[in-house]
Amino acid sequence: MKSKIWSKVTFVVVALVMMALPLASACAPAAAPPEGEVPVAAKPHVTIHNIIDLTGAYAPIAIPSEKGGKHFLAWMADQGGLDVDGDGVGDVIVDYRWAEFGNVDARFMASYKRFKMETPIIIEMWSSPNQEMLKPIVERDEIPMYGIGFSDPQLYPPAWNYMDCWSYGESCAGAIDWYYDEVFEPAHPGETMQVAHLTWSSAYGRAGEEPSTRAGENNGKWEVVACEHCLTHPTDPEVMAYLTSFETMGVDLVWSNTIVNTPAVIMKGLHKLDLYPDMVHSANLWAPADQVLQINGPAASEGYFGPQPVYVPACDTDQAGVKFAKMLHDTYGRGEAWLPNIQYMRGVRMKANITESVRRALVGIMDRDGCDLATACDRITGREVKEMGLQTLAGYECYGLCPLMGAPAGKDDRRLADKDQIVGVKDGKLVLLSGWYEVPRLIPEEMKAQGYFADEEIKYTRTPL
Repeated sequence: MKSKIWSKVTFVVVALVMMALPLASACAPAAAPPEGEVPVAAKPHVTIHNIIDLTGAYAPIAIPSEKGGKHFLAWMADQGGLDVDGDGVGDVIVDYRWAEFGNVDARFMASYKRFKMETPIIIEMWSSPNQEMLKPIVERDEIPMYGIGFSDPQLYPPAWNYMDCWSYGESCAGAIDWYYDEVFEPAHPGETMQVAHLTWSSAYGRAGEEPSTRAGENNGKWEVVACEHCLTHPTDPEVMAYLTSFETMGVDLVWSNTIVNTPAVIMKGLHKLDLYPDMVHSANLWAPADQVLQINGPAASEGYFGPQPVYVPACDTDQAGVKFAKMLHDTYGRGEAWLPNIQYMRGVRMKANITESVRRALVGIMDRDGCDLATACDRITGREVKEMGLQTLAGYECYGLCPLMGAPAGKDDRRLADKDQIVGVKDGKLVLLSGWYEVPRLIPEEMKAQGYFADEEIKYTRTPL
């Protein structure tokens, strides 16, 4: 009996000690910061927001992307925060607020309404359909949207939607143009290449159809002969039925504006039906070749290719941005052997662009108002981030994660990048198939007629660097 009583007493004492530890830690005096450095508690704060799909259709790409972004923010916090004056010491604490919407529209809108009450200065958002839906709303609310969906209607006419990259139509046309010049035309001199779209029936899925059709009509290199739409998670029989139909039409290249699961099924179908290499498959950046190879294995991935706007860890090993991403993952990751991958690189770049835009806005406010940094943090709004930050990112080095930012290219341009390189699977391995090039600039003629984009030009073919 005494033993049981003693055990209970011991348990209670240990429990009380464990409960007291956090309190003792909280009450303990904080360690003094290095000489000359401002204590974290005394530094001003800014907040950035994100509405992301981590459990819905976009999860395979969003999860590694968000890991890269959060690791970047953790690294920045360890540097003392956002370095505004460039002296190597952090000056502003960046608070990060995010919401997971599971690719459900109602949850997306609920998250936006909740964040709006906090007077956000910039919101990262996922999915073209939701971003298109919010285009007039963020313009009304004067909140710059940092979009991870790149459908062309967000660009035309320009508003408060900013894209991490070019439009899906521009990237699609650039990849098709590369394949025509480097592979198809040398084997079929003087012939017009036949292109088919096999993609999702959504604003995102259809995004490359009209621009690539228009580009082909203007450059004379290819003709879009079919636009078919499959399930979000297509089956082998569904896809192979489309591919069989494409074979009778003489299709040379199939494009898909989806995420990695759909191109993986299409590639399996091409090889099962023995259509490769007469028919090839390419898809947008959200279906990176490294993930297709991981899903399908070498045999069923052979010949797949697609454009990417960042350096690739598996191929660009000597690039400074790749080394930076590996450092982030080694320091803050959990040892996943498959990271950093292409999407991880994208996530780091997203947060780097966002925080750099905030930094530039703070500098602009201090110069404009003659105020100190703390006051600038209190005064910053979405308008400053848009006009002093996002709109000025052309030429930004972005930690070497990609070539110099080439956009915005003009006062009406809402893209933050305009370059791609082609990455694919050859002989069972992930390889770089092209150098960097500027994507075509496919501004609709009616936008020019309305007076927009007067300082830019329409380019229906890519421009190798």
